[in-house]
Amino acid sequence: MRRLLTFSYVSLCLAVFSGVVKAADNDFTSLTNGTNLDGWIQRGGNATFSFEDGCIVGKRGDGPNSFLCTEKEYGNFILKFDCKFDKPIHSGVQLRSHVRTDGDREVVYGYQCKIADGGSFLTSSGCLYGIYGGDPIRDRWLDHYSAPGADTETASKAFQWQDWNSFEIQCVGPTIKTWVNGVLCANYFDTASLKGFIGLEVHASETDGQIRWKNLVLRELPESVWVPLFKDKEFSDLWVSPAGKWEMDDEGIVHAWSTADQSRDGMLKTPFVYRDFAARVKFKQIGGNSGMYFRGVEIDKPHWLAGYQNEIDANATGSLWEVREPNIVDRGGWILRNFDTAAKVFKTGEWNELCVVAVGDRLVTILNGQEIANFLDPQCLKMGKLALQLHGHSNTEYYFKDWEVLTVTKEQRDLIER
Repeated sequence: MRRLLTFSYVSLCLAVFSGVVKAADNDFTSLTNGTNLDGWIQRGGNATFSFEDGCIVGKRGDGPNSFLCTEKEYGNFILKFDCKFDKPIHSGVQLRSHVRTDGDREVVYGYQCKIADGGSFLTSSGCLYGIYGGDPIRDRWLDHYSAPGADTETASKAFQWQDWNSFEIQCVGPTIKTWVNGVLCANYFDTASLKGFIGLEVHASETDGQIRWKNLVLRELPESVWVPLFKDKEFSDLWVSPAGKWEMDDEGIVHAWSTADQSRDGMLKTPFVYRDFAARVKFKQIGGNSGMYFRGVEIDKPHWLAGYQNEIDANATGSLWEVREPNIVDRGGWILRNFDTAAKVFKTGEWNELCVVAVGDRLVTILNGQEIANFLDPQCLKMGKLALQLHGHSNTEYYFKDWEVLTVTKEQRDLIER
């Protein structure tokens, strides 16, 4: 008994000091019952799905792309499976996905982890694609071996299309990561969908094709939840600056404005400090300059907070400005600018959605589904307050709604950074 305990203790220590504690096999549950396809539902085209010799087999059929989808929806999880082509055909696995009707057929949309077919998509396995039925912003490659920390050349060669391949997909909070045969392929940050079904795709094709999946197992993780920051008309959970005016109507829409004779910024500020999180807000610009502060630190200056500002100002939205304060923030001014991309997706006079994700040193901003900034900043503040701002010394007017925050726990951050 003493030898067994000693071995277990040493094994645990090795796992901890390696920086990653792997989940035990019994933490994962099979997505199949080992007999048939109960618990799954087919959507889209007319491919044939069957359960044979411990495998789900997908064979090309007539019509559009076909998907075998889980009846259950999943939020945060780690999915593992093996797959192999019997005959080349394009394929993929849907993540956090949904379905809508288009006439008399069902259309699956959401994130997809690509599986190569040995042909035109040979170097795409493990990449993430957005399927959104013609949406010019989201219907595109989301992460094509451009993941932070990924080796593009190694990742593009990880999949062996004539052999069995092992996939691992991790969805945690505002992130999706993929590995093919142990090689990191995608590391995508987004908040469009935090929960949905999983689907196995057989792509439409003019030639016969067949793919099989086996060992589909999933480890469910605690779900991520958006928490609203606009809670009542009195803004009782927020600090309101003396400058600027903020009024909420019965539908939860906040009208905010300030005038050029006000020297200090107008601001709505959270009482709480956030370390790792995603925050998002919908806004409509009437005029002037605004921003969403994050990881902000209190200062007795015109800006009220020192730290990062996620810019809101037509062509500059999503770029990062930093308010400097000696002994708190040593830098100041533009830290990252991406005006060209912002100008393409900004909607003048309409509602826009701006999001920021901050996990450790990783900072990501997203405007209307389009990534504006994504970089590592070791010098950034690691925690602070959130705030909405109206720029001082200018005539500024905006509408805001649906300001929300999603916190990332330490356990989630460890998974995101592994």
